[in-house]
Amino acid sequence: MRGGFVTVRLTSRWPYNPLSLAIGIAAGSRQFSHAIAIIGDRAYEASMTHGCRAGTIEELMEGVAIYRDMPVWVPDVDAARAFAEAQVGKGYDWPGAVGIPFTYSEDWSDDSCWWCSDLAFAIVLAGGVRLFDPGVMKRARPIDLHMADYRKGPIQRWLQPPAPPGAALPGAV
Repeated sequence: MRGGFVTVRLTSRWPYNPLSLAIGIAAGSRQFSHAIAIIGDRAYEASMTHGCRAGTIEELMEGVAIYRDMPVWVPDVDAARAFAEAQVGKGYDWPGAVGIPFTYSEDWSDDSCWWCSDLAFAIVLAGGVRLFDPGVMKRARPIDLHMADYRKGPIQRWLQPPAPPGAALPGAV
């Protein structure tokens, strides 16, 4: 067992995914509508368009306008990573995500599919840290993660890496 950080990164994309934005606002989050978990140089997310996936931080940050990091020290970072890797390829929890404003306390013990903040919550839990009591808080919304009593970094703008020399500019023909 080896300790390490799982960084919960709360994000908002631009242009907004209208459904994600509507769900985020209905669930009480005015600032962040998505969550990514980062372990080392690998990032994990459950997104409406990709389901559960892993990739580089740059890949999963594509389209992000602002973000805020919450680093969480977990006693077993290898267990958190193994759990996260085992979720890759699973589907997105559409009924759960759409139901967030109405039934966010429903049981998420069925891990056959996830939505973003639930996946981040479960990855941290697999590493040995309870951000919330899972007996009481069974669904985690982005706003819940933002309200967790852990130190957070400043809200930052994501600057896309510059295009390599000679690359076509977006929208160029």
